[in-house]
Amino acid sequence: MEKKRDPEPDLNNTPPLVSICCLAYNHAPFIRQCLDGFLAQKTSFPIEILIHDDASTDGTEQIIRQYEKQYPEIVFPIYETTNKYSQGYSSVMDIEFNYSRAKGKYIAYCEGDDYWTDPYKLQKQVDFMEAHPEYSVCFHRCQHLNSETGEMSNDYCGRYFRNNETGVDLSFDMFFARWVTQPLTMLFRVSAFSPEWQKQYRYYRDMHEIYHLLNAGKGYLFSFVGGVYRYHKGGIHSMISQAQFCQTSLPIDEEFYRVNRNPYAKKNYLNTLSDCITYSAGHDKKQAFKYLLTHFSLSHDVHAFIKYILYIIKQK
Repeated sequence: MEKKRDPEPDLNNTPPLVSICCLAYNHAPFIRQCLDGFLAQKTSFPIEILIHDDASTDGTEQIIRQYEKQYPEIVFPIYETTNKYSQGYSSVMDIEFNYSRAKGKYIAYCEGDDYWTDPYKLQKQVDFMEAHPEYSVCFHRCQHLNSETGEMSNDYCGRYFRNNETGVDLSFDMFFARWVTQPLTMLFRVSAFSPEWQKQYRYYRDMHEIYHLLNAGKGYLFSFVGGVYRYHKGGIHSMISQAQFCQTSLPIDEEFYRVNRNPYAKKNYLNTLSDCITYSAGHDKKQAFKYLLTHFSLSHDVHAFIKYILYIIKQK
C-alpha cells in the first residue's frame, strides 16, 4: 500500500515568516521593479510586504494601489496624506511605520528605488538563519546602478571572496573599514532587534541599526549577488556632494562615537574627519583647520597633524 503523503502547507493561512519592509517616496520610475522583485521570491514559507508611501506626488501611490488590489493577501501599504519625513520621522521611518506592524520572525528591507534580482534570496538567507540561531543578521552582495548614466558597477566586497567562499562572517573591522553592503541586502532576526536603540540618538541611520544587530549576535555576508542599489538624483543619500557629505555625516559620526565610545566608533569618526579635511583643504581652508583640530584632539596623532597641515597649505 502506498504511503499517504502529508498535505502541502497552506501558506495563505500560516503567519508570515518574513516581513519585507519597504519605504517609498516619489519612486514612480522604480517602484514596479522593486515590488516585482519581492513577488518573484520563491520560498517554502509565507511572506508579507509592508509598504509605507510617504505622501508621494509623482504617481507612486497609484502604482502601489494596483499591487495592493492584485495581491491583497500579502501587500499591505500605508498611504500618508502628509509627508512624515519632513515632520522629523526621517531616522525612524521604518521602525514607526513598518517594523511596528511586522508579523514575521525575520525582517528583510528594501527601499522603493532599489530592487532584488535573485528569486531565491530570501530562501537562502532564511535557511541559513534557521540553521544558525547565533546569527542576528545576514547580508549578500549587490550591484550599484547609476540611473543617470546607466552604468552598473560591483560592490566593495570582492576582496572577501577571492577563494570562492560562499560566505564570510561579517566582523566589526569589516563593517567599519568600508561600507561593504547596502540595506537592501539585509535580513535580520526580529528577536535580536530593539526599537529602543534609536532613542539614544538624534541621528539614527542604517549604520546604527547594523552596528547594534552585530552587537546582538553574529553577522554573515553571502557571496551571491542578490540585488541592485540605485544611485539617482532623487535619492536621499545616493548622489550627495562631498560638501553635503561633510555637513550631514560629521554630526552623525560624532554622535555615534559620543554614545558608544569604542575604538570602532572612534575610527569611524576619524575617517570621516579625514575625508572632510582633504575636501575642505581645496575649498575652505579655515574649515579644514577646524576639522583638523577636532581630529587631533581625538587622535593625538602628531604625525598626521603635521601631514594634514602641509597638505592644507599646499592646496590652492
